[in-house]
Amino acid sequence: MATVTTNRVEDLAQELFQVVTQICLSTLRGRRRLGDLKEVEFLTLSLLQEHGTMIVGDIQRILGVLPAQMSRVIRSLENSERPMIECRINTRDKRKIDVDLTINGEKALVDYQTKRVGRIVERLADLSDDDQDDLIRSLNKLHGLLEMR
Repeated sequence: MATVTTNRVEDLAQELFQVVTQICLSTLRGRRRLGDLKEVEFLTLSLLQEHGTMIVGDIQRILGVLPAQMSRVIRSLENSERPMIECRINTRDKRKIDVDLTINGEKALVDYQTKRVGRIVERLADLSDDDQDDLIRSLNKLHGLLEMR
């Protein structure tokens, strides 16, 4: 019985992974324009929005990227025409760098989310009301499971 349940959960996980991949691919539109956020930049800004000031190393660990890649992301966000983050030396440990989201970063994050959500809306518009209700219930359950971790 446990094997059947495990296989079912694995199948469900595979299906969910494929759906998430399709969502990510279907919300991309053409080539990235100059100034558009990369996915890892969006995730960095999202973390800062959720947690407030964070240390670079903590962001890197959560995202699971190498230090060199994190450095490029931080530089890109900090040195853009309208800086999206602000970095400063941590007051408690001079070896660490604190990162904060700027007003420009908030705006870039909202713009990115608005574009992506708009494209998802286009895909979901064909669902019936009942299917939308079912999807909402399932997403709420999934969200609750992910928050518990």
